[in-house]
Amino acid sequence: MVAALTRLTSEVLGKEHERTSVVVDYVSEARWARGGKMPVRGFLVEVKITLGTNSREEKASYVREVNRALQGLLDGAAGYVVVDEIAADAWGYAGETQEARYSKARTVA
Repeated sequence: MVAALTRLTSEVLGKEHERTSVVVDYVSEARWARGGKMPVRGFLVEVKITLGTNSREEKASYVREVNRALQGLLDGAAGYVVVDEIAADAWGYAGETQEARYSKARTVA
């Protein structure tokens, strides 16, 4: 699952493979409901990207492809895929915002 999500994030959204981080948390069926009914076999994928770096079409393709891949891996389970867009100055890695990383890369080029 981690490999599939990393690959799709890199290929469909055009994110750097080496910088793509994936965390998988398993939730027991006793803690998952849809429409108030339990148990439900499903998944929730949340990806965080920098605001404005992907088109509507790319995000829609990502939602579709992740759903397709996870249905295959999880024996037909249905789920949600959420693309969270965050301003470049509001998030980062290792103490450096995405905006600072982008600015640094532009001055080096």
